[in-house]
Amino acid sequence: MAGALEQAMRYYPYVFHPITVVGGGTLLLVYDEWDRQDATRSTLWRRIAGFLGAGLLALVPTVAYFGVVGANPIQATVGNDWTMDALVAAGLFIGGATTWYLWRRFDWGSIVPGAMVALVAVTVPYSLLSPFWNISGHVIISLMPVLYVVLVARRYWPLLAVPVVMVPNRIVLDAHTWAQSIGGFLVAATITIGLYWRQNDRSLRPNPATTTLLD
Repeated sequence: MAGALEQAMRYYPYVFHPITVVGGGTLLLVYDEWDRQDATRSTLWRRIAGFLGAGLLALVPTVAYFGVVGANPIQATVGNDWTMDALVAAGLFIGGATTWYLWRRFDWGSIVPGAMVALVAVTVPYSLLSPFWNISGHVIISLMPVLYVVLVARRYWPLLAVPVVMVPNRIVLDAHTWAQSIGGFLVAATITIGLYWRQNDRSLRPNPATTTLLD
């Protein structure tokens, strides 16, 4: 039993990789926001395409870095390197900002842009602290999108298990200390809840936005 648990924890950060959680969480918000509106299905596909395009742009800093320095991506991503943390943070900033712009440009709603503001915001302490204190990016980046989804619609609360398990996972894999993992959790939770509270008229109630936005 202990061996099975250890194996599961070893694969956990790959199955629930933070970038995958960001993508899945944002797509869930994209669908939830579209579902609240009187919009066509083609509008949904355009939004998904826009977000996926922004995701590709988010890869630019990392691809450019490896292209310039000629480093091995597999070796570079093993362990804890603040350079990789900075590249990930830069990519999240680009992806989040691009998605925010698309939603504002085409007037697709306010829920996804609010989430992108929170995503960009959590990258700031993540990137600034990494060179000096190895705060857990896995915990920060996996918690933010899931928590925002749950704040918008409480029915998704079981998804919180993903970032919660990520906290002890980092300890089991000897990637971070308890302070670094819990610190990442508290930083992401504080920023995400605080921004949602401000965006939602200083309330933590589920987001009632039902704006009808047609193309």
